[in-house]
Amino acid sequence: MLHTYEAQLQGNQVTWLGVPPPLQTQPLRVVVILNESLNEDSPASIAEILQHARGSLGKGDRELVLAELVKSRQEWER
Repeated sequence: MLHTYEAQLQGNQVTWLGVPPPLQTQPLRVVVILNESLNEDSPASIAEILQHARGSLGKGDRELVLAELVKSRQEWER
């Protein structure tokens, strides 16, 4: 199971920002995701965002995608 712990990377040192993970006797695999802030001077337009999202739902028609979303939500709420 994956757990999330927020930290700040300073060079090669990790500083925990919240509650650190419990101490382990063996090494753990750690995945670091760098959050690069967006350039505030040039915000992306809605058209650009939609252009990058095009095709992300696969090749299905709108009704099929909406039906799958409804089914997923019903399964989630059970």
